[in-house]
Order: sequence, then structure tokens, then C-alpha cells
Amino acid sequence: MKRTRVVPGGLRIIAHITRIAYLAVIGMFAILFCVYGAWYFITSLKVEYEYSFLSSTLRIDKIIAKRRRKPIVKVDVKQFDDFFRYSDEAMTAHHFNKVYRASAKEFSEDNYVASFRNEAKGKCAILFTPNEQLIDGMKPYFDNDLRKKLFLNKQL
Repeated sequence: MKRTRVVPGGLRIIAHITRIAYLAVIGMFAILFCVYGAWYFITSLKVEYEYSFLSSTLRIDKIIAKRRRKPIVKVDVKQFDDFFRYSDEAMTAHHFNKVYRASAKEFSEDNYVASFRNEAKGKCAILFTPNEQLIDGMKPYFDNDLRKKLFLNKQL
């Protein structure tokens, strides 16, 4: 009967091949994880804002990459102290404790600023880009003093 002998070097070679295969699989998963992380980060840079107006309440949500919704502010339009088109001069003339930024283009001429008082944060402002339909919907709910100031002076 013929005996087969196990070569000690053969076991070492099998052990090395196993380690290399293990490291290759771990490396492949690490690369896939990095690619997914980069994709997730890049798509998270796409930000939209949704303005919803219902029975004198303006609600602004931030939508990140069409997969996550984050509420920014919810305020009653009747609480607005001032409502004006954005300009650097107008913003420096007012002092706000908190500014809610809800506009894709921060320094655009299409932006409006609405100021109001919050019990916890003091004088606040919303920087946003409403369309004409939203502005027309908010007009009847403005405070009488604000309405006189805006529409008698033709500021809007």
C-alpha cells in the first residue's frame, strides 16, 4: 500500500491563499462602502424648500435629496411684523435674533423677508422665495397695520 505524504509547505500555501481571498473580500466591501458613502453625501447636497399655506399658517419644510423632510418653521401669518423684498440694506436696517433661511438662492432679488416675534427666540425672520400665488394667498391674513404699510405704499 502506497502512502501519500502531506507536504508541510502545501498547508502554508493554502493558508496564504485563504488570507488573500479574505482580504480581497474585505477590500471589495470597503470600496463599495466608500462609493455608497460618496453617493449619499453628494446627493444630500440637493436641497429644496416646500412652502405650504393653510388657514393663515405658513409652514416651511426643507427637503433633502427627495428622501428626507425637515421642518424649518411654522408660523401664523397674522404674527408678521414686516414683509419686504430682500436687500442688503433692508437686512442691515433690521436686527434679527434668528433668521430662517428657506431659499435656494440666498441673495436673490426674488427673495422676501417676513419678520415676526417668537416667545423663545425673540425677533425672527424668514428668508424665502414665495411665488405670486402664495403672496396673494397670505395678503388677507396680514395684520391691518402691515397691510396698510405694504399696499398703500405699493411696496409689493
